Amino acid sequence: MKEKIAHYNGLYGDDKARVSHDYLQSELIVPRTRPSDWGLKPHLHGNLFQLFFLEAGRASFHSTESVELTTPCMVLIPAGTVHSFTFSPQVQGRTLTLAEALMDTILQATPAVLVEVNSVRILSDFNDEVSFADLLALEQHIHTEMNLDLPGKQLALNAYFKLLFLKIYRLLQQQRKEADNSNRALHYFREFQKAIGAAPSGKKIAEFAQELKITPVHLNRICQAVKGKTAQQIVHAHTIRKAHNYLIYTSLSVSEIAYALQFADAGYFTRFFRKQTGLSPGAYRAKAYRSEGQAKAQRPEPAE
Repeated sequence: MKEKIAHYNGLYGDDKARVSHDYLQSELIVPRTRPSDWGLKPHLHGNLFQLFFLEAGRASFHSTESVELTTPCMVLIPAGTVHSFTFSPQVQGRTLTLAEALMDTILQATPAVLVEVNSVRILSDFNDEVSFADLLALEQHIHTEMNLDLPGKQLALNAYFKLLFLKIYRLLQQQRKEADNSNRALHYFREFQKAIGAAPSGKKIAEFAQELKITPVHLNRICQAVKGKTAQQIVHAHTIRKAHNYLIYTSLSVSEIAYALQFADAGYFTRFFRKQTGLSPGAYRAKAYRSEGQAKAQRPEPAE
């Protein structure tokens, strides 16, 4: 029988709560003394937005899929989202819960921020501009302000929330930019690989870059990011692989292989091959044949 999903208008486990439009709650996630994992069963909050700040310990988050969380991290959960958690006994962190209406009021002047943060988000890649410690400190400022009755309390809370959501927004935008850059880099790298396969020997990196409509410097950065090698090293590795196939799997002479690979002459090909492998083409072929002969000699004869 399918488990019924609990629906709470207040915090987890509170069946009778009727929260106001300015509802706000900050709580500590306290480590458990019992040895086994624990958690929150599948549920949703019809009118509450939640932020989980997980500082340490193991945890997994379950919504449309299950995700093992790496602490420190943050989880953003919009109102109406079915979710659950599993925590290790050592987990440490805080939760911040606010009415959806309050969130709308705070961010009404910045709809782009509201749209961006009002989705399930798992944040674990922080940076110098937006660190986990920065975000947690803002949550703690909100917690302190909530529990004091100082002049301008609501103004202060709104300011802290705006800064918190702005930092989250900036982090999400940076991650999106990095993902876009990574996708573009992979596109250029794949096109570069295709071009290498069809290119004559000796084609310059500047020519590859010009065909891709990027600079040689950019092409080298892409190759370093994707493969940890320069563009020239990748071209050379491709040529050596083709030479290896000719030397091992055909009976073509070194001069014929040099011609097939479009080298100017056999001497140039031999010098190039020796520089890349430490062996001349002839010595490389002989070594491969010896290795194959030794392997055959060591194979057991089939039983009669």
